[in-house]
Amino acid sequence: MTGMGYDAYIDAVSAAMDLPIGPDHRPGTARFLAIAVEMAAILETVDLDDAELVLAPVFRLPDLPEDADA
Repeated sequence: MTGMGYDAYIDAVSAAMDLPIGPDHRPGTARFLAIAVEMAAILETVDLDDAELVLAPVFRLPDLPEDADA
């Protein structure tokens, strides 16, 4: 998170989501964001070939007969 501190980010996102972050939880939230930044930096170093990208299948519910809810 370049150019913006974690406190400002926590304030902005918690206000946007209408999800208050209490003072006791702010240090842990900031630490989590720091860990997430570290993990993202590691992942950014991995070269990924789009041709080898394999997506997982999407589960779709089967169509139910009309009388299924009886």
